[in-house]
Amino acid sequence: MSAREIDTPHEPLLNCPTCGLPAEITDRFTLDGVPTPVEHVKLVCIVGHWYTPPVDQLPAEEPERHQAQHSVRGED
Repeated sequence: MSAREIDTPHEPLLNCPTCGLPAEITDRFTLDGVPTPVEHVKLVCIVGHWYTPPVDQLPAEEPERHQAQHSVRGED
């Protein structure tokens, strides 16, 4: 299977808040909040940790492994 055939997630990978390994967003939903509804995501890491943080509290950086894959694919 070539790199072009690999199914990659639509969302960028993030760091797991617990272990720092790659995690992906598997769901998005909105909860009632004051003064307005708040968008949340389900974040699941490769070890199985999962969280439902508000979107504005997501980790900002992608894992180093994911960044390296982007640079390798960009060289095709």
